[in-house]
Amino acid sequence: MATKSKKAFKAKSKPFAMMLWTMGQSAQYRSLSFVARAVLMEIHMQYNGSNNGNLSATRTMAKEWGVTSPNMLQKALSDLLEGGWIVQTRSSYFSRHGSRCALYALSWYAIDECPGKDLEVSWTNTPLKTVRELTGSN
Repeated sequence: MATKSKKAFKAKSKPFAMMLWTMGQSAQYRSLSFVARAVLMEIHMQYNGSNNGNLSATRTMAKEWGVTSPNMLQKALSDLLEGGWIVQTRSSYFSRHGSRCALYALSWYAIDECPGKDLEVSWTNTPLKTVRELTGSN
């Protein structure tokens, strides 16, 4: 009996963002504000399996997500960074010569190679944090 390859299955399946039950039930996740949880899920929904490190959360995107205050977005990102849920892979800058947004990676996935994105963090073979480290579970 022939089996379908993983690549063939991946091409036909619809994209989804899955959070492990232990993550969503952890005290660390529940201690996040609702805005931080929403931003985390919106960042997670950008992940396609090969772009971890090239995920963004700009003010324009945040408005579409219902986060209308730049201060709320910044606080949510700070909380996610401090809690280890995300890692900043590229700094933002704004000048008269151009601008670029900050980029992020989800810490429980390996950081992917993102050519042309000028990441300040190297790609990895393994995640920076395990689910156990994120959730404090045994």
